[in-house]
Amino acid sequence: MSWDIVNIRPLQSGSYGDLFVGQRTDTGEQVVIKRLRDGHLPHVRKTFAREVGILSRKFPGLVQLLAWDLNANPPYYVMPCLGGSLKAHVGRLTLDQLRTVARELATAMVNLHGQSIFHGDIKPDNILVSWDGHLQVADPLGNGLGCTVLFSENRGGTPGYWAPEVRNGAPIHPAGDAYSLGATLYELSTGQKPQDGQSLDPGPWADAKIREIITACCNNDPGLRPTMKDILGLLDGQRWEDMRTQRRQRQELVGACVLGGVVIAAILALTKGRDKA
Repeated sequence: MSWDIVNIRPLQSGSYGDLFVGQRTDTGEQVVIKRLRDGHLPHVRKTFAREVGILSRKFPGLVQLLAWDLNANPPYYVMPCLGGSLKAHVGRLTLDQLRTVARELATAMVNLHGQSIFHGDIKPDNILVSWDGHLQVADPLGNGLGCTVLFSENRGGTPGYWAPEVRNGAPIHPAGDAYSLGATLYELSTGQKPQDGQSLDPGPWADAKIREIITACCNNDPGLRPTMKDILGLLDGQRWEDMRTQRRQRQELVGACVLGGVVIAAILALTKGRDKA
């Protein structure tokens, strides 16, 4: 990069990286540097490289990188210094703010899932708030079709926020991200950190729409969770019960078409066999 960073000081430590805050020599702006820790472990280096690979693609709603060097010792990347994480706002958001958070998170994940990349670790600590009040999602683990390799050493997730099937060893996937989004909204709305095995229902005193989204996302059956586009539909006023009915009807229609195709193929094969005879 054409500029240096000075006045570097520790900020905090994460699961496999340490954060520092510093100052750009060209603009004077503050930036955050994430340096890899335990870089001697191959799967940790691969996870870090995968994270850089996703963030460098500049998906809307994800943290934007300013610079990075995977060959440095230790490897690092640089991002803007934002206004902190959503963790500081747990239990303090208004209804409008909760709905805005849900919409911005779902929109960011639609962009990511559209490229067959799944975040894998949605939680308040990984959602940063920019100075203008918008959200930027950080620390994607990125397992999915958009990644070259699925590293079994780190399939992703954090206790309390990960989906039950991910906790039990399954790779991360879109429905797992939906569960994590629901668990995040649960904590933001109730002020209580979600726990493994807990029924994540904020209760009847919560806003009906936010409660509908949380309980739908946190269904133990991944096949019964909404997609990120479904969540946007719910925020626009659709009902989850109606959406599930429509989904079931589409599945039944597809099943009927497949069955019909099999029957037609069998009849054609039988007819062809008789003609040869």
